Amino acid sequence: IHPERNVLEGMFLNSIGNVYSEQGRLEDALTWYQKAHRIFRKTLGPESVEAVGLTVNIAAELSKLGEFDEALEKFEEALGIQRRTLGDEHPDVAKTLCRWRCASRRLGTWRGVFCA
Repeated sequence: IHPERNVLEGMFLNSIGNVYSEQGRLEDALTWYQKAHRIFRKTLGPESVEAVGLTVNIAAELSKLGEFDEALEKFEEALGIQRRTLGDEHPDVAKTLCRWRCASRRLGTWRGVFCA
């Protein structure tokens, strides 16, 4: 199978996940994000921007589902990769860090964080 085809398929599956997430169908969104994530990891590598973006999406859906421990693990995985590949000053690192803090707050492990 051609790698470019796989990347397009991953992008399509991510888009399906986005639609389900917007509709509040969180379990369905999570399933599609996980499928896209597998494709990006296999095709582009585990530290690709696309794979890490899906890791963040998966973490966000897990957080919305109340699976805070698993969500925090995924956020931390994404942060580690983003910091190594993008640097601490990159806007994506800041966004992921904010989402991680919000999940931590909901779990009760972080105090004084405002989450929308």
